[in-house]
Amino acid sequence: MSILGNIFQVFATLKEGQIAEAQGKFAKQIAVRNQQALERQAKAEREAAGLEERRAARKEKIIKAAQRAVIGKSGIELAGATLSLLADTAFQFSLERNLILRQGLIRSRELIYQGQMELAKGRWAYTLGRQAKQLSYVKAGASILGAAGSSPQFGALTSGVSPSGALTATGRTSSGGYIFGR
Repeated sequence: MSILGNIFQVFATLKEGQIAEAQGKFAKQIAVRNQQALERQAKAEREAAGLEERRAARKEKIIKAAQRAVIGKSGIELAGATLSLLADTAFQFSLERNLILRQGLIRSRELIYQGQMELAKGRWAYTLGRQAKQLSYVKAGASILGAAGSSPQFGALTSGVSPSGALTATGRTSSGGYIFGR
């Protein structure tokens, strides 16, 4: 492979790493935005549940007032079955309001958890992108060293022996002496 080809390979490897890092960063940004949107949706679910609970409480007041009006108009005392009817109505509405709040809280928590998962996925994508960039440096270095090893000028440095076989990578001859000025 020519030196120019090796240069292009190194450049391409580094560029792949930069692209992977950018993709990871972008995925993380999207995940953060998705997580924030899910947090806003969770808050909206809690608020909606609160509104629905207040609506049910208002409905309870209207029904209980109507029941008291019917009881008052009929002249029946507030005791026994009449009192049990009013207590049961209050209990049923209390259950309904609690169920509404519980469902809103559950939906809210599910959305928050989903947002946390989105954020974790984004962080993971960002980490993979950074690792891919680091790996591109290693690959580029390997390409440079591979090119140097296959080049006749640099073969002695990587293989340990000069083309004549007299010089090792340490600069010693096979007889143990040093060669200077070569």
